[in-house]
Formats: sequence, C-alpha cells, structure tokens
Amino acid sequence: MRDREDDLTPNERAWLRFLRDVSDDSDPRPTLRRVQLLRRLCVPKRS
Repeated sequence: MRDREDDLTPNERAWLRFLRDVSDDSDPRPTLRRVQLLRRLCVPKRS
C-alpha cells in the first residue's frame, strides 16, 4: 500500500524531499542489508 502525501507529517515530507535531493531522485534497490539497517534505525532505542 502506498502512503498518500496527506498521511505524512510536514517533517516526514521534508525528509523525503531531502533524501530525493541528495540521491538526485534515484532510488537505490532495496537489498536485505539496506532493509535491515533501515529497520535498526527506525526502532526506538532501549534504555
């Protein structure tokens, strides 16, 4: 399912724009390693 732009906060939209700008609008292919790293970044840290 694809997120609609309305479902994103202004901060999330800004991050997506930033990522698209620095990647020159190229989308790297999702690899297992990249997905794992992204999941690690998105999980709240345990205290």
